[in-house]
Amino acid sequence: NQPMNPLVKKEIRLLLPGFLIGVALTFVSWLFNYHGFESNWNWFALVASMVACPMMAVFMALNSFGAEINAGTFSMLLSQPVSRLKIWQTKISLLAVALLVFGVLWFSPFFYLRTFLSSSPDNFKDLFDLFACVVMFALVVFSGALWTVLLMRQVAAAFWFTLIVPGAIAAISVGLFSDKSDEFITGIVVSALGIYSLGGFFYARWLFLRAQDAAWTGGTIVLPEMRWLKWWGERPREPLATSNAGSSVASPHRTWRPKAALFWKELQLHQSQFVLAGALALLHLGVIATRKFGHFQPNSSLEFILEQFWLLWLVMPLLVGCAAVAEERKMGTLESQLCLPVKRRTQFWVKLRVVLLLSVLFGVVVPLLLEGTRILPDYKFDFAQFFMQSKFVAFSMWGQFGLEFLVIPLSSLPLLTLVVFSIGVAVIAFYASTLARNTLQTLAPAVLGILTTCFLFAAAYLPEEFIGYPLWRGPLFYPIGLPVMVSVLMGLAFWNFKRVPVGWSVWRRNLLTLFISLTLVMMVTTALYHRIWEKLTPFEPRHGAARLSLSNPATLREQWSTLSVRLPDGRIWTDDYTLNSGMPNPLALFLGDIRLTSMGGEHFLNGSNWITAIGSVWFQQAGIKTDGTLWISEKPVRRKWLATGGPEIPKAGNLMHFGSETNWNSIVQNGLSMLLVKNDGTLWRWGTTDWDFKRDEWPGLQSFTPYRLGTESNWAEIFLVNYELCLCKTDGSTWTPWDTYRGNEMQKIELEPGFFVGRSPLLRHSRWRGTTTADNGLKYQLGVRDNGTFRIWADQRLNNQSHFYEWTATDLQFGKETNWLAVTAGRNGKIVTLKNDGTLWLWPFYYDSRRGEDPDRDEREMLDAKPVRLGTHSDWIGIAGIDGGIISLAADGSLWYWPLESASYFMGEFGGYNNAANDNFEPLLDISRKPQLLGNVFGRRQDGGTPNQ
Repeated sequence: NQPMNPLVKKEIRLLLPGFLIGVALTFVSWLFNYHGFESNWNWFALVASMVACPMMAVFMALNSFGAEINAGTFSMLLSQPVSRLKIWQTKISLLAVALLVFGVLWFSPFFYLRTFLSSSPDNFKDLFDLFACVVMFALVVFSGALWTVLLMRQVAAAFWFTLIVPGAIAAISVGLFSDKSDEFITGIVVSALGIYSLGGFFYARWLFLRAQDAAWTGGTIVLPEMRWLKWWGERPREPLATSNAGSSVASPHRTWRPKAALFWKELQLHQSQFVLAGALALLHLGVIATRKFGHFQPNSSLEFILEQFWLLWLVMPLLVGCAAVAEERKMGTLESQLCLPVKRRTQFWVKLRVVLLLSVLFGVVVPLLLEGTRILPDYKFDFAQFFMQSKFVAFSMWGQFGLEFLVIPLSSLPLLTLVVFSIGVAVIAFYASTLARNTLQTLAPAVLGILTTCFLFAAAYLPEEFIGYPLWRGPLFYPIGLPVMVSVLMGLAFWNFKRVPVGWSVWRRNLLTLFISLTLVMMVTTALYHRIWEKLTPFEPRHGAARLSLSNPATLREQWSTLSVRLPDGRIWTDDYTLNSGMPNPLALFLGDIRLTSMGGEHFLNGSNWITAIGSVWFQQAGIKTDGTLWISEKPVRRKWLATGGPEIPKAGNLMHFGSETNWNSIVQNGLSMLLVKNDGTLWRWGTTDWDFKRDEWPGLQSFTPYRLGTESNWAEIFLVNYELCLCKTDGSTWTPWDTYRGNEMQKIELEPGFFVGRSPLLRHSRWRGTTTADNGLKYQLGVRDNGTFRIWADQRLNNQSHFYEWTATDLQFGKETNWLAVTAGRNGKIVTLKNDGTLWLWPFYYDSRRGEDPDRDEREMLDAKPVRLGTHSDWIGIAGIDGGIISLAADGSLWYWPLESASYFMGEFGGYNNAANDNFEPLLDISRKPQLLGNVFGRRQDGGTPNQ
């Protein structure tokens, strides 16, 4: 038994590298997030589990005898003082155990999912089908890899025959019984593959017990000699030479073409790939014929396998790249090639070009010739519709010409995707080939490199999904990282190519160089995305002399893209704002240059003693004065789009008195109407709930007469909280639309047919200085109480009986401070509070959906959050939330916009292109975090506009 111990150790060392890589890939499936399948991480886990793990099983099976043949130790194995039967038993036993452990680890996550997370009978049936497929695949790979390697003694050919022969058997079985049921065909295929596996195992045993030092006698797999290529590399030429007698004689002379000779040599190196591609093409034609003339049940598994058979062609770039340099080292020709009188750089680039050429030929051209455009990726990005719907391009002749010119190359994106994938696989495999001593040794590192590259590509777009921290968002990593990493990869590949022996020192240098390069790319990407150059300039400009104070503060309000500031003397200043003048520049948006700008509507309303003034439909303004009178702008203001791409917003003009009532106290917009409350406690609607704009032009609110809603006469006030309608009664209770707070404790009132409000059991408006809503996984109601504390007063919880998320009362305080004045939230959910010392504070609440739902944990983390001060000034008077951030009013009367969200948020909210084609579009750079000056209620605008009157 003593001689067996070294043999067992040798076999373990032989199988261990591939086994460890395969086991590492199986654990990726455990990280699959079953609650959010659409995440990038889940797609990577799916590819690693369903594609890479089966490939590693094939490589592991081939490695049992293939590593011996590639290393030249097969003859030594046969000459050992141990019977061949014991060697055979040792090899197949260890290989079987390795495949068994590998299969169990791969199958365990799916077993856990089906058994513990679901009890549906269909799930258990799917689990059994998956188990049968795993067992059958393992048997086919186990026997096929043994007999193909022992028969052919060429690993590349053995790899293809291991996959092609079972595929051919399955295709023939399906074709012969295509008129039978799907279950019968499945049974036939399983029986045929089972017989093949059993026969292949015993045939491999017979081959090994009778194996000789020489390979099979069928000859070497080579292509016939192509004399025209040989003549092209070495073409004779006969120039005239002059003899001593003065007569001209012909002397033979040759013109050498080293690049052509190297090109021909590289084609000869890949002759086996041509032969295997031919065999794969014949099998593919058989599959196409079976698919065309066979009859299958719709959406059957067999039909799916035959439809996706062409994916085997994508393995060809992998094999071509793996054989490029490693095969030279195996045959011992690399050292002699490096001694040729040709620059090594020339040899390297010729070798790389041949790899790329063959990869595109086998991975793209041949599949397209056989399958047509059906195999191209099925996605479309209608850039013309994208720009036209978003109004990103001015309606001009040059704009249309540029748009059409851009659409032409973008229409070939599906084909380019397939080409780029084949080239990418070939390049990674080529690089791995420069680090290995034979083709088989290259396969596992190449597959690992492809998976790592796919992971980096997925993680580079939204790294926060993988590491939990937003280093950057969007495609900025690609224009920086791709050129750098490809250059580093090619430089290392050339450095490796010039070294005949490769060992751990070479691997260590390569890994260290790649790690440093990737780290530098990430640092540069992060710095550029967050606009590091802005750190070198002042964050905030200086404010002017104070003209407002917190002792008698002005009131800042924002509704429907209209700002209003009520001064202590009763005057109201208003202005309409938009994104980038309403017609964003495509380049500006692509670079994240997002700005809020005035639309030319800034002015003081006529008169004073205003209580409130708001914008309405079609930019029509309405307001209430302290004497209870109602005022309305003379006519609706229409938005005019100019040919240059910008909007023209005429000022609404002065407001005129409407009606004779003198007891109005509050007003809000509600659709195409206004809701108003009188001092006598009655509720009124001014306008309509329905209007046919196609039939009639909107006449303005002055054409309607207010009418009373409901019979209640104890309404005290009407207002909006985050654009949510709230009604307050004289007893302090708050009422909202019925769907807002749905619960058993709620009372309901029908104000008019179809319009219900219900009492919120949680909020008494008289106790709060301000309230807002936060979204931290679930929703939370936050507020600053009249005692100056900042609190959570309600949160959402799942009612297990009604299966609805309902509001639950709570009372949790943030910190111990009692000097808060106001709270607001941008419609992106960021919370900002104002202290009585005039400072602004941002609350960095963070939610990670990958951790699942846990309201108690989320509440604890919210309460533990520490606010971060916004800016350096301490003269802020008021705050209001808008899309993507907040607006603050300073003591000098200036209005500042604080962007708090990424540029992608603005794209979705303002760009007008939230559709399936471009929901995930991210700009290159983040928006500037510096506060932006919008205007000043007392003076000239920053852009040089006219002073306010």
